[in-house]
Amino acid sequence: MALSNNRVERMSMLCAMYVAQGLPWGFMLNTVVSYITDTDESISATQIGRLTAMILYPWTFKLVWAPLIDSVTIRSMGRRRPWIIGAQLMMAVTLLSLIAMGDITKNIELLGWMFFLHNCFASLQDVATDALAVDILPPHEHGRVNGMMWASKLLGKGIGTAAGGWIIKHYGFPEAVMAQFFSLFVIMFFPLLLVERPGECRLPWSSGHSSESGEAKSLRSPGVVVRDLIKGFSLRTTAVYVLFGLFAIIGWGVIEVLTKPLYTRDLDWTAAEYSYWTGAAVFPELVAALLGGLLADRFGRRFIIIFGLGGYGLLAILYGALPDLWKEDWFSAAFLCLNPGFIAMGAVGYNSMGMRISWTRSSATMFTIYMTLSNIGHVVGNEIYGLLRDDWQLTFQQTLFAGGAFMLVPLGLLFLVSPSEVDREDASG
Repeated sequence: MALSNNRVERMSMLCAMYVAQGLPWGFMLNTVVSYITDTDESISATQIGRLTAMILYPWTFKLVWAPLIDSVTIRSMGRRRPWIIGAQLMMAVTLLSLIAMGDITKNIELLGWMFFLHNCFASLQDVATDALAVDILPPHEHGRVNGMMWASKLLGKGIGTAAGGWIIKHYGFPEAVMAQFFSLFVIMFFPLLLVERPGECRLPWSSGHSSESGEAKSLRSPGVVVRDLIKGFSLRTTAVYVLFGLFAIIGWGVIEVLTKPLYTRDLDWTAAEYSYWTGAAVFPELVAALLGGLLADRFGRRFIIIFGLGGYGLLAILYGALPDLWKEDWFSAAFLCLNPGFIAMGAVGYNSMGMRISWTRSSATMFTIYMTLSNIGHVVGNEIYGLLRDDWQLTFQQTLFAGGAFMLVPLGLLFLVSPSEVDREDASG
């Protein structure tokens, strides 16, 4: 049995890898940051902000990892498994460096670099896992499995945050780190034991061989990868999807920034109240991710993208149209809780479509480009918020309308995206 011909194995493998990404993410970003701020009140907001940024920076390296993964591997072990195993092992090992630091509050800068190093390997594992999903998932499973992967990462983040905090409180920080280490180490048995295709070896020294004898080279020229990308994005469908990815979630970036000052300043919510309701939104988000995956397979990827991202835009416009209800806690809390669910649905559909139209032998790089462009659009939206509010002097209500419009307008591009065009080109060689 192998991932390519066993649905249970491939779903379990992909979800386990996403849990492995979420566990240390929640532990570092939430538990550890909260721990050091509670332990040492002299740590400044600037230090905390810089520490958080050190967690996020490595995820911009995904465009570097993808061509490397498409070019180099150990073919007898499969195209992606060697990278996943190596990255997963280093994710676990780099966590142990936190214990070696001793009192982590004494050197925040070093702690930041430890976070940075760990997330370099976490982002590498993410790209390799996505590449594996592109390779082994049949088209009819794209939606469902993307929903399960998204939900798995949310579950990992929740466990990493809650369990990490509980262990620190009752046993201590080193024990919490060791729990994270052993969790990642145990999860590593998934890629160690499960091969991509029948006949491949589990380890370099095990018996086995490449299942693709005609294409068994472990090294590919970067020039070949570049030619693959030019070929891959030469189609109308893939070119339009690049454009859509860049603009699709700019509105999310705008509204994401808007809610914080709106709630804590104009609506007089406390930071604790805002955190409580944004935290509570994880549960509907998880359900929406799973539901979005099922609906994408049943009704189509384009439908679920429009439903999710369009629903987010319409919800922002509806909320903006009813300012008299903003002071009603139930109304504003509902807005905070429903928003992530729509985004989760839209993101699952977007990821699923990206997998569906990633072709050529450099599919990992193609898919990573789609993902990276959406991240760029998100950041652009964050930056546009300042332009709308400070330079153009828009009110909160007007900014909500603008954010909603930013979400709705790009959806028209989806009607120019046709997976069948990719299939025809792929079949023709």
